[in-house]
Parts: sequence; structure tokens; C-alpha cells
Amino acid sequence: MNIRLIVVLLFILSSCSTTKILSKYTQQPIEQSYKLNNGMSKEEVVSILGQPIKSDFYKNVDEWFYCKTGIRGDQHLALFFYDGKLIAKKNYVVTAQDVYGAYGSCELFIKRGSYREPDEVREIRLKY
Repeated sequence: MNIRLIVVLLFILSSCSTTKILSKYTQQPIEQSYKLNNGMSKEEVVSILGQPIKSDFYKNVDEWFYCKTGIRGDQHLALFFYDGKLIAKKNYVVTAQDVYGAYGSCELFIKRGSYREPDEVREIRLKY
């Protein structure tokens, strides 16, 4: 009976510490990305996801980054805008193996892991 109590207490304590650890890192609502549609304005996107953690502009395409730090890997979302309208979105994951064991908030690992620029974005950038 004492062993069961210890196991339950350890489980509860480990759950609390995991939540507490993750609360220190970036936790953006990327699970809401299903609400995004091509053609949306930047303002519409911000109303759903909030401000991006990072943004870049290269060859007439704005790229916004959102992320959520996780224990087994960080979830990332890259959004691409052309002429102020959403043209593509890309979900990708970054694991500790992808960054050679480094750890920290997901914003440190943008464009790593399984990140790939969508074909439609590549085509626009080739024009400029």
C-alpha cells in the first residue's frame, strides 16, 4: 500500500514540475491554426493567434513564426504573407536531436527540424 502511495505522489509531483517548467517557455496557441485560411489579412491572423514570436521579410514575402515549447519536441507554425494576405502555412516540429541536444524556449529553434519553405512561397521569391 505504501508503494502505491509513493508512486501516486511521484506522478503528481512530476506532473506539477513539468507544467511549471513549461510555463517558463513560449506557449503560443498554435492549435488554433485550423481557423486560418488563405487570403486572410494579418489583422485577422493576429486576432486568432496573437502577435508572432518572430517575423522576417525576404523577397516580397512576410514570414511569421509561432511556437509552443514541449517536452518531446517543440511545435512550430510558419505563416507566409504576400501583399498582406496569408498564402501558406507550415507546421513543423523541432526535437532535441534536430538541435544536437540543445534545449530552451522554442523561439530559439525557428527554421530548424522539419522546416521546409512551401513551394508557392519559393515560386514567388524566385520572381524577385
